Amino acid sequence: MNDVITSKRVLLLYTDRYYLIKQVYPFGLDILAHHLRHCGHEVHVEYPFLPDEDMEINVREILERIDPDVIGLGFRNLDTCMSCETYGDLQGEGYRTFHFLSWFKKIVDIIQEARPDVPLVAGGGAFTMSPLAMLKNLHLRYGIIGEGEEPFREFLDSYPDTEELSRVPNLVSLNEEEYRRNPRQKYGFPSGWIAEREPKFQYAYQTTGLPVQVKRGCNQHCSYCVEPMLEGAKFVFRPVEEIIAELENISTKYDEVQRIFFVDTEFNTPSLTHSSNLLKRIISSELFDHFRFASQFLPRPFDIPFAHLLSEAGFSIVLTCDSFSDQVLEQNGCSYRRKHILEVLRQVEDVGIDCTVSLVFGLPGETRETLDDTLGYMMRYPASPLRRYEYTIGGRIYPDTPLSRFALARAKAGHLYGEPSEGFIAPYYYCSPDSPLSLKSYIAEAIPFAQAFENHFNPSDHTRLAIAYLADQDKWTEASALFTRSELSVKSAIYDYLFKKLLKVGEKREAVFISEGFLAGIRESGEREEYEDQAGIIQYYLGFLKG
Repeated sequence: MNDVITSKRVLLLYTDRYYLIKQVYPFGLDILAHHLRHCGHEVHVEYPFLPDEDMEINVREILERIDPDVIGLGFRNLDTCMSCETYGDLQGEGYRTFHFLSWFKKIVDIIQEARPDVPLVAGGGAFTMSPLAMLKNLHLRYGIIGEGEEPFREFLDSYPDTEELSRVPNLVSLNEEEYRRNPRQKYGFPSGWIAEREPKFQYAYQTTGLPVQVKRGCNQHCSYCVEPMLEGAKFVFRPVEEIIAELENISTKYDEVQRIFFVDTEFNTPSLTHSSNLLKRIISSELFDHFRFASQFLPRPFDIPFAHLLSEAGFSIVLTCDSFSDQVLEQNGCSYRRKHILEVLRQVEDVGIDCTVSLVFGLPGETRETLDDTLGYMMRYPASPLRRYEYTIGGRIYPDTPLSRFALARAKAGHLYGEPSEGFIAPYYYCSPDSPLSLKSYIAEAIPFAQAFENHFNPSDHTRLAIAYLADQDKWTEASALFTRSELSVKSAIYDYLFKKLLKVGEKREAVFISEGFLAGIRESGEREEYEDQAGIIQYYLGFLKG
């Protein structure tokens, strides 16, 4: 290792265009940034798709303002994994989806043209699944697979020494077609977890909640899932008291956070012991007074005492079921069967837990009979105020999964949609007994209350998010100016957030300015009735400020 370690200026780009549709907090980059700052580096986390609609303008402004020594590229998802996206930007025979790889390429090209001498390091879940293919496609030299905290620190300390870089764990490199993959190190949670969250993404706190991690690892063998490869098959747990301390810190520092999502692959695996202990401490600490909690769950292990703990702690659950057909569940390596699903549905209903049932239609083994079997059980356990069904169609094929091996072995048998590619970086699905879009029509006609996952991006959403992004950086003049130029629908969606932010930092004059302008716009429009309730709230706020 180099004898003299100097502080680096590090830029971490959150390249997930999906944030424009659903504001998922950049948790992985947050963890990485916290660790690098603790090691003495100056770290900036930025989002290249905001605030300007022209991504190139944003990227060039970021590079000019920060002038980084090293750039990390966080590649969270290659696509949405969904094959029936009504508004998707990539369509093929029988499917339609959102694909983000071309946007990754645009970002990389802009950076390499503007800062050709700055090293770029790729990382994230999408990269970890297909590192060589992504290095080739994006013309990158370096990347880090898996957890990146220590490997990235070592990269900063070692670069550009080739010999030192050869010893950096988790590092992969590609130079003139020579591909090198260093051994992956075992992961352990560092002491002193994240005390401060990234301020640029405060809006995500209110829209999707704040992520908190309980453990890493997945011991399941579901055919399509990549989590065991991303996180490892063995579990690494955080101490319960450390998690409670983090939650208490959040409740003290971030009064705007009302929802916590535990980002474990499944909250109740491998047993109920650790999760039950955490629930008991949440209850005894009365943290349910501050937050509503949510997480993913499997149908087993699960019992009625555990359900009571979840209810008392203020949890809603997303129940991973995939199918009600034992034939489909068995063929796809699921560790539970229909009887376990039905038992959990009855238990959570008995104790009044909000439950979203998550299904995947079209996996290997799916036939018209198994499809109708699942639809029949959905009718027997219909949607209610505390139960809803959400589903996707077809299994997205990723490298080294049981589904990829199954699909490759049966390539000539059909049921494959999309194009095979190196590292499966292009959308590729298995779906039987028919195409994804055909199954979607069949299911929608049979079960009107079930909701297919849909990702709808309205151009006005970009303006709303841009205003929030500017406000989260304390750029009050720019945020207010953009708000003033916006349509009434945008103002209506973001007014309350911007108004409260302005008041919180003492920008009373700016709060009055945007309120009066919005109110005048409502009165001058032909849509006064539509915004009548909001106009009343604005008048109340103005009376409070001027009183």
